[in-house]
Amino acid sequence: MRKPLIFAVSVLLSSPSFAADFSLTSDSVVNGQPISNTFFANQFGCDGANEVPDLSWNNVPQGTKSFALTYFDMDAPTGSGFWHWSVFDIPGNVTHINGGINGGKLPVGTVEGKTDVGAKGFIGSCPQIGEVHRYQWKLTALDVAKLPVDSNATPQIVALTVLAHKIDDVTLTVLAGRK
Repeated sequence: MRKPLIFAVSVLLSSPSFAADFSLTSDSVVNGQPISNTFFANQFGCDGANEVPDLSWNNVPQGTKSFALTYFDMDAPTGSGFWHWSVFDIPGNVTHINGGINGGKLPVGTVEGKTDVGAKGFIGSCPQIGEVHRYQWKLTALDVAKLPVDSNATPQIVALTVLAHKIDDVTLTVLAGRK
């Protein structure tokens, strides 16, 4: 009786439902909380430092060959949000992005895509005066080392391509408002 019980418990504990969850964290920003001016844009009427926060992730899904990371304004008054940053082909063994101005130094092999203004590079948060917007960092674990798109792809095309190769994703949502 003991052997079947031990076997059953070991199977349950090794199943995916007991595996630690894929997670995205930051020492610079907190999920669900307002961000500092450091992470605001330095254009479009905003006077921030245009920095990307340090971001780290843990418990990478099995089979991950690369990652894509996006920053998206869920409340932009466009009818479809606003893409502030898109980077992909982040090597699968990387578990951290160093923050800094315009994304800092990205890991070797990482591709920086276009934003919704049609240019490459990071654009910090810059909601309309009197509004608070939700901004979502999304990290997606991918089943390919390289996405079949290049740095000239629109963020929407990158997002569609990411979906086709998604293993799992995690988000970190922050708030930004201006008076």
